[in-house]
Amino acid sequence: MGTRTRRVAWLAAVAAALAAVAAALVLGGDRGGGGPSAVAGGVDRTRFGEVIPANAPGQTMYMERVTIGPGARLPEHFHQGTQIARIVSGELTLNVVSGTASVRRGDGGGGEEVTGPAVVTLGPGDVVVETQGLVHFGANESDRPVVVDLAALLATGAPLATTTGTGLQGMDVRLTAELVSSDRSLFSAGPAGTVVYGWNRLRGTATLDGQPVGVDMLGAVNYTAGSGPFSGFVTFSFADGSTIGVAMNGAAQPAPGTADATFAATLGVVGGTGRYVDAMGTGTFVGTRTEALGTTVAATFDLTLTGAR
Repeated sequence: MGTRTRRVAWLAAVAAALAAVAAALVLGGDRGGGGPSAVAGGVDRTRFGEVIPANAPGQTMYMERVTIGPGARLPEHFHQGTQIARIVSGELTLNVVSGTASVRRGDGGGGEEVTGPAVVTLGPGDVVVETQGLVHFGANESDRPVVVDLAALLATGAPLATTTGTGLQGMDVRLTAELVSSDRSLFSAGPAGTVVYGWNRLRGTATLDGQPVGVDMLGAVNYTAGSGPFSGFVTFSFADGSTIGVAMNGAAQPAPGTADATFAATLGVVGGTGRYVDAMGTGTFVGTRTEALGTTVAATFDLTLTGAR
């Protein structure tokens, strides 16, 4: 089975899982809020339910229906997690600003990868998977409402959509570093060793306000042909002795035909010391690797903190 065929099959399985997600949620009729629902011009959300899955600590799952009126559009945004959406009725114009969206056509026309900047039109039955780091927005350019059902697994406390160009309330911290693998234990399995699992410890140094910040990432991976989930913890050690610890959950995506890969994850603060002892918050991690698994990763961490001194 080729990579494209496997991805189409995966998307089909995920779409079918929407019904199972609904059964797992606590159904109700409360009105959802946050993110694009605040945009004027005929955008409305109905929250069906939400749940904190036992197998995804630090994450909350939502199921919603979004109705976009004629001529309305959502703001440019991204999700601090993964969202899967199915068009129930109408025609949605999806604008991919950056990143890649996975689309499966409801008419059996197969799947496609849409990499920004690009625009794609989605109709009834079409399914789109929006992963962390995908910057995009939807619009209704028709004269009829667009109805979309969606399920999202996001960092607990994160908004349903994070609008680009605006920070969340609190202290915004951006740290960039070249992370080098200092220790790892990786194993191969599956046909031709395409499955790689285990853990990898990467370390590097960032700079904040002219002072060095140590970055220590410990990640567990489960990749098939270079693609798959990773999770773990990152500790940031500041020059004054303060630290911040965050949990991460994300996914890796390889570049076809190369050793390159991109990474995106949501972050949730689990604790801190010193001036960050009372800190809470969320954030994102994006990274790139241009060589084989276990080599240097160019990393960017964006944190929004509350309670920092």
